This record gives sequence, C-alpha cells and structure tokens, in this order.
Amino acid sequence: MALRFAITATKMKTLMCDQGDQSPPRKGKNLKVLKKLLISRKPRDKKTYKPCMFIPSNYCGSSSRRKAGTIFSWMIDRNVVSSMANVYYRNEAGTRLMKGRIRRDGIECNCCCKVFSLTAFETHAGSTYHRPAAFILLDDGTGRSLSDCQKQVDTGKCKLVQINGKSPSSCQQRLSDEVCSVCFDGGDLILCEECPSSFHVKCLDLIQVPKGHWFFRSRCCRICGKGRLVEGCCVSCQQCKHRFHHICLKMKTKSSDWKNYIETGKNWFCTQSYEKIFFGLGNFTRKQIQLGNNLTWKLLKSNGNPNYHGDKLSVALDVMHKCFERSKDSYTGRDVAEDVIFGRESKLKRVDFKGNYTVTLEENGDVATVATVMVHDERVVEMPLVATRFSHRRRGLCRVLLNELEENLRNLGVEKLVLPSLPSALETWTNLGFSKMTDEDKSRLLQLTLLDF
Repeated sequence: MALRFAITATKMKTLMCDQGDQSPPRKGKNLKVLKKLLISRKPRDKKTYKPCMFIPSNYCGSSSRRKAGTIFSWMIDRNVVSSMANVYYRNEAGTRLMKGRIRRDGIECNCCCKVFSLTAFETHAGSTYHRPAAFILLDDGTGRSLSDCQKQVDTGKCKLVQINGKSPSSCQQRLSDEVCSVCFDGGDLILCEECPSSFHVKCLDLIQVPKGHWFFRSRCCRICGKGRLVEGCCVSCQQCKHRFHHICLKMKTKSSDWKNYIETGKNWFCTQSYEKIFFGLGNFTRKQIQLGNNLTWKLLKSNGNPNYHGDKLSVALDVMHKCFERSKDSYTGRDVAEDVIFGRESKLKRVDFKGNYTVTLEENGDVATVATVMVHDERVVEMPLVATRFSHRRRGLCRVLLNELEENLRNLGVEKLVLPSLPSALETWTNLGFSKMTDEDKSRLLQLTLLDF
C-alpha cells in the first residue's frame, strides 16, 4: 500500500491518505512528505535561539564521554591518529605557537586545558592564516599535519571501495534496472533505449507499450521531445541536467547565448530560476552561518575532490550510519546514504545523485544534525535523509536546521520541500506544522524521481 504525504507551512492539519492498491507494502517503502515554503515569516533573531536542554536518560553527564561527531573522532575511529596524541600549531616561519592533545571532541590546549575545534585552536594560537588543518602537526616525529591525516583516510577509503565494493564499470554491466523508477516495484517493465531506467506502463500514464524506440524523458530534448541526443549537438542545463538540441534552442530562443556558453566553457542554464538556485546554493557552500549558542549551520557539496568538504561529508555519513541501518541499492549494490552524501553520478536516473548537497548543524564543532538536499526543479527540493545524533536529540536541533534551510530555499524561489518519512514518525512531522500531501501535489510530483529506500 503506497502512502504519500505532503507537509505545508499553513496551519491546516487536514490529513489525506492515498490508499493505492491493496497489496502489502514491500520492504523499504517509505512515506513522502512535502512542505510549502512560500509563506512569509517574521525574521527571527538567530542570536537569541535557546535550545531545549532536555538530556536523554542514558546520557553519561560528561561531554568528554559522549561519542562526538567531529573530524577528530572520525580520524580516531579509523586509526589514523590516536586519542590524546600530542599536536602543536606551527606558523609559516616554523615557530611552535601552541601545544595540545587530540580528543574525540577537539584539541585540548596544554596551557589552559580547554577543548577547541580546529578553527578555534588556530585562533587561540594567535594565528590568522585560516588553514588550521595544514598548520596543526602531530608531535610524533612524522611531520604529518592534520590535513595529511584527512587525506590518508580518504585514500584508504577509496582503495577499500575498489577492492571490496562494486566498481562503476561492474555496476554498469547490468543493462537495465529491475524495478520501476516511479513505484520502485518489479513486474512487466518497458525499457529506455538510452539509459538503464525501467517503468511500468501504468506508472507513465500510458495506455499501451509504445511502438518502436522509446526514450525516458531525461534522455530527450526538452523542447522537441525526441531522443538520441548526440554529443556535440546538444547542451545540458548545469542545474536541472535537462538536455536540449542546439537547433531547438536556436529556433525557440532566437538567441546565441547558449552557444556563447558552450564556446567559452561556462555553465549554461535553461532558466534564470535554475541559475539563481545554482549560484545561490554554491555561495552557501563557501561560508558557515552562526546561529548563536555555539550552533553553526553549514551547506556542503562533494565535487569529487577529497580535500573539498570530504572530511565533513565523511563525518555526516557516520551520523547517518549511526542513526539508520545501511541500505544497499539493488542496481548499484552500493550504500545509498554514501552515494547520496558524496553525490555520486549514475546513468540510471533514480540513483544519479550528482549535484546533491548535505546540510549540517554543529554545536561547538560537534556535528549534531545532518540532512541531505536534492534539487529537482525550480519548485521542488527533496530532503531524503535527516538524522540527529542520539546524544543531541529532543533539544529542537532538527527544527533549527530545517528553519534555516527553509529560509534560504525560500529566498532562492523554491516552493516545496519533499521529505520521506516512516509511518511511525508522521506525528513528529505534523507537530512541526506538516500535513499530508494532497492529490494535486501527488500528481505534480509523479514526474520527479524521488529517492526510495
């Protein structure tokens, strides 16, 4: 029984349920919730936020005994550095400015015994280089910086995937997907001629199986609707990934702007809305937003370079794995959460996560809450994975992360935020102002490939 829900920012609490067929739900089926963002709100004072200080019953009472979610705990768990290992901050002239010891939650300064994050320890040492990982070195004679240690973890992880995991080439040996990209169930499927996507006829609102060659809409020109887009004769939007024939763009736009983008190698966008979203979210990845009370909101994105947000994304993945059971996709054989967070690309549309973002909320450098963000079009953004560490739960931190995300998306013109939910968690979302998806919303979202796990 497929259930889909929508979340709205209005105070309407009417709940509707799409019963679908009466067959039992297959394992892994989740609910979808959607939140409308075009609601004006009074700007909140970020500095006055005070989270509820509810402490779980199993809390040990000491922050040092709590399992931290920091870059340090990430490296300690992988045996790259040792807990309580001696480190020091060295400036460009080679002078040691400050000494300390690595703990799971940060660096404990030898002079004041306070625990600092990477950036805070650099500031404490009186430096303004803003490259803490490169200038904090292990005092073990190896000369390794914390930046070198982070690279060591990334290199080891890549080797592990190549040896024990399925490489992209082996995954692509399977020509077509075994489940429908709309309902994620098997059965009699029609196959795209150009990509591995498969579909039920009824899920595409078709009366019968198409005659001749058939192409999935993502493999067709968005203007003429024809497939077989030959490389060099088409252009793709940098944000939505939709493809267009050069000739179709020329006839429709009567402008050569798209051609100038191709010749100069710049990003091209099919609408100004996509351009605004692309550069707007990109700007957020280069900064962090301080929310007060030692809370920091960050937007991360993987670009294939381990040095670019790689360490923070790995910590975010650890949070997901501690909160949820690992789920492997039937087509790729890989961990879904890892593919989503690291934005891995695929020819199969339903597991193509290139361009995804990850949002983190940190408290004193400790990653408390994590969410993943997938932009589908100008109107809809999906947040398929949300997790809060057990030690940080029941303090309203998920609400803080969501409020900041909604505000930023709304400013970029996004209208709706889609979110999957377990039936048991529905009450949690309705308490946050959510309501079930209407039939109209369901029909509009059928054209989007939402994540199912």
